[in-house]
Amino acid sequence: MAGSGIINLDMLEEKITKAAEHIARLKEENSRLERINKELKEKFDSLYIKNEELTRELEILRTEGQQRGDFDKTREEIKGKVEEMLAKLDQLDI
Repeated sequence: MAGSGIINLDMLEEKITKAAEHIARLKEENSRLERINKELKEKFDSLYIKNEELTRELEILRTEGQQRGDFDKTREEIKGKVEEMLAKLDQLDI
């Protein structure tokens, strides 16, 4: 009976050793995943900031495009009026 107690103690020691090794592997895996998670959060934050910057730039470009369109329209209106005035001057035969 004393022999079976030692065998049980050896089996318990083996199970505890395996559990400790498994815990150590899990801790390493957890540390690795935490590093990856941190890197991904940093990349996400960086991309979020870049997206905000690009959104502002896009809005500026849209505004400038609208202003350019307004400028072109005004220029065409002025051109049309000048052409009309020149045509009227030509009709006066001065």
